[in-house]
Amino acid sequence: MSMNTLPPVAKSFFAFCKKCDADRYHVVLAHTSSTSAKIKCEICGSQKTYSLPKAQTRTGKPLTGAAAKKREQTLNSRKSSHRNEYEMLMSNEGAPTASYNMKSKFEKNTKLQHPKFGMGFIKDAMSDKIEVVFEDEVRTLIHNRT
Repeated sequence: MSMNTLPPVAKSFFAFCKKCDADRYHVVLAHTSSTSAKIKCEICGSQKTYSLPKAQTRTGKPLTGAAAKKREQTLNSRKSSHRNEYEMLMSNEGAPTASYNMKSKFEKNTKLQHPKFGMGFIKDAMSDKIEVVFEDEVRTLIHNRT
């Protein structure tokens, strides 16, 4: 996801949750404008409006010095946090592995080989959807379709 476009509806992405006071995955519920969306924390269930980050400060000047460094550290922290979660889940040697097919039914805590997104780990399984942690992001996929 680029910094100037909203994530698609029903897609999960990493953002700061004020209620949890931590970076968490949020699912996009709806786009409310071209620059904002209603999102829901996957951990605590709180809802908020997400707005695209502004590339410049109020003065119109690009971020420099300490502000630019802090922003870069925050972005790197979020990326490494997701990578750490992905690596931890994938290190589960006892987890069964399956190939993705939307007609198949999958269980939670299964490694999933997807033809486009690669290897992932099923974090949650509902009757018709699964949430899969892939190396680059968390995706919601359909399953159990006949």
